[in-house]
Amino acid sequence: MTMQVQTSNHELAQPPYYKPFSRLMKQWFGRPAYKITLDAGFTCPNIDGTKATGGCTFCDNVSFSPALRTGDSGIAAQLAKGQGFYRDKYGADLFLAYFQTFTNTYAPLDKLKRLWDESLAQPAIVGLSVGTRPDCIDAQKLQLLQTYANGSAQVWQQRRQAGQALPRPYVCIEYGMQTMHDQTAERVNRAHTHAETIEAVRLTRQHAPDAHLCLHLIAGLPGETTEMIHQSIDECARLRPDSIKFHHCYVYENTVMAGQYRAGEFTLHTLDQHVALAADCIERMPESLCIERLVGELTDPGVIAPLWGKSKMQVYAAISAELRRRGTHQGSHAR
Repeated sequence: MTMQVQTSNHELAQPPYYKPFSRLMKQWFGRPAYKITLDAGFTCPNIDGTKATGGCTFCDNVSFSPALRTGDSGIAAQLAKGQGFYRDKYGADLFLAYFQTFTNTYAPLDKLKRLWDESLAQPAIVGLSVGTRPDCIDAQKLQLLQTYANGSAQVWQQRRQAGQALPRPYVCIEYGMQTMHDQTAERVNRAHTHAETIEAVRLTRQHAPDAHLCLHLIAGLPGETTEMIHQSIDECARLRPDSIKFHHCYVYENTVMAGQYRAGEFTLHTLDQHVALAADCIERMPESLCIERLVGELTDPGVIAPLWGKSKMQVYAAISAELRRRGTHQGSHAR
């Protein structure tokens, strides 16, 4: 089964008052491993007309992926570029291949195998993270993912046979749950239901039990109240993923949502509101779960709102300060 982070209540009572993803990486590999964002040329079923057109109203993948359509079409080239960046900045030597841009299981099985094999064949790549939609997964794709997660995939065995002392690779599948409310999903043109998220979680546990399962939530989507966000948080906790990505709704230029925002169709959370919601999320999450993200993009020039004037580290510090003020930590209010 998936490796869980072992953290004592004493550790949770210390800043940052939750289990960051970095702790899992240090437990798994003995030192940090950094995600390198990849653009593998995928699209989405709500872009190409299979389920809808136009994509999610908030979606302009430039805001999610600096590698988006830069011309580096080869996975190996993108990985080499990313490794150079993290080595220079942090002295890093372990990396994860992060298939983030658009829907990264929306392809035939042979294409997925080729991409995943190519990634894990690269030196210093010790795992995969695959971002996708819950309606773009099936048993066969998950069974393939399981061969990487349990270390039995041929590419991993070849690296071991070549003399590399490798632990089991870290393999994660990330589903964009975003909200449990179908009316919100329809409003932002997700073109899938929450029932499909529940089914994706079930299939993943059945067919890829060694894969790490991550769910994404967006706080502050148009039309959602604080109560609705709390309901999505509690539903995410009920589904018991291995990790969660929780971030604020932000508006990126050249998106449908940008036009709606400028027309005054909805408002966005203030910094104080998001800090409170992030603290609520942390309190409601099981202690065994990792927190991968607590805020979205802030400083990209394409972001038009909200403009809080803070760095990500400052927002994270504010969230930890709010938990300290409340005297709570991850799991304090888990059901």
